[in-house]
Amino acid sequence: MTTPLREPTAHPERSRAFTIIAAAILIAVSGDVLLRSGEPRLGFTLLVSLVAACALILGDRTDRERTLLIAGTAAAALGFVLRDAEPLYAIDLLSVLCMGALTVWRGSGRRLAQLEVLDAPKAAVLAVLTSLVGAPDVLRASGGGDSDVTERAARTARTRAFAIGTALALPPLLLVMVLLGAADSIFGSFLSNAVDFLALEGVHHVVVIVVLAWLGMGWLLGTLAGAPVVRLPEVRSPRLPFASASVGLYGLVLLLTLFLGTQARVLFGGAAYLSATAGLTVAEYAREGFFQLVVVAGIVLVTLLAADWLVVRTDETARRYRAAGTVLVGLVALLLLSAVTRMWLYVANFGLTIDRVMASSVMVWVVAAFVTFAATMLRGRGERFAPVMLLVTVGWVAALNAANPEAMVVRANVARVVAGHAFDATYHAKLSADALPALRAAAAQLPAAECAALSQQLDEVWAKRAVVRSDWRTLNLPYVRALDSAGRVATVGCVR
Repeated sequence: MTTPLREPTAHPERSRAFTIIAAAILIAVSGDVLLRSGEPRLGFTLLVSLVAACALILGDRTDRERTLLIAGTAAAALGFVLRDAEPLYAIDLLSVLCMGALTVWRGSGRRLAQLEVLDAPKAAVLAVLTSLVGAPDVLRASGGGDSDVTERAARTARTRAFAIGTALALPPLLLVMVLLGAADSIFGSFLSNAVDFLALEGVHHVVVIVVLAWLGMGWLLGTLAGAPVVRLPEVRSPRLPFASASVGLYGLVLLLTLFLGTQARVLFGGAAYLSATAGLTVAEYAREGFFQLVVVAGIVLVTLLAADWLVVRTDETARRYRAAGTVLVGLVALLLLSAVTRMWLYVANFGLTIDRVMASSVMVWVVAAFVTFAATMLRGRGERFAPVMLLVTVGWVAALNAANPEAMVVRANVARVVAGHAFDATYHAKLSADALPALRAAAAQLPAAECAALSQQLDEVWAKRAVVRSDWRTLNLPYVRALDSAGRVATVGCVR
């Protein structure tokens, strides 16, 4: 454990404070450069890697959990250069923020084995507040303590002298600058451009650097072991009787049972039943409700976790909770089976899209969460749920990036073409660079007219994207691989 920075009399802590300030300035200046593009892919990855490197250098490198979290933050940022799809962009960004928040949570003195469900939102709040209010602690520690009276007086005298000298020097410097500008038009034009830059671009750069440095100092301080910068109040369980939680749990059991009963009528009644009762075709019915069913499953899980936290811990309460939880897990399994059936029917009728793949992947995560819940909470090992769920989520994000969802979309829809369905060239042309290798490989399987339409639309789409992606900071691996020898995105080659 390191000594908290709030003890400014310790000279080693002053040295560490100066190191944090230097690291924050380096991060801020680099961030001002790396993030100045429309969609910073490579730039963002490089910035996060720099932040992670600074955090590792500043902290205790023998702390394996801290090192693991910082490395996880940098690894999550790799998704920005390994994949090009917009949905993965959002997921990877959220992963970076979550890992960064957990690093600050770890700096407050907690261990990953102690992670609880409520610690997830607490970590987010703690990271935000620490980043916002941590900088004054660093600056205070860098200024020395109250006992360093002589040193503080000397520093104050130097600052006063510099301020007086600046005030005295400005009038002659400004006058000479104006006269030199009037004496030579070229020099005058240079001065005019410099003033315009400082007035517009310069101010913007300064603001960005100051904001990033301020946040960087706070976050770096928060990741160091010691006294936390911000102390959040402990929220304790009200220890209610099980009867208070049973209303919600048993109510969910009743609602899900009634809903699944109607699903059985649809299953056995088929298209005729749907048409007679709801006026829907099978495809229209499958289109409805998938998202809602997944959200319902998530609400049931949150309700189960909340009930576990709210009630008093006794053997009888645990027995009744596990019984209700087991029934609800079984009902949710059937509910998710209904959702899978709906998605399968819809894809069979209308094909696959990236939105449908992402919705299905979220359902996979929900299923994994319920499996984790059943293996921990329902077996009396509730303290293991959050740490295991963290590992499950990390694996889910990694698997999602490795799977390349847009390539899956292309392969599935090309297989439908082979089976006699139409191919939506307009939709597939708008996919990201992740889909291009699969589109090129599939070109031979497309009818000539559809392949030509796809090739033409790809040319139009990527000609526009090339303008936005011309900055090196926006590059990533799929986009670079898509470029031909002339530096253009090569489209599909159709068989004539």
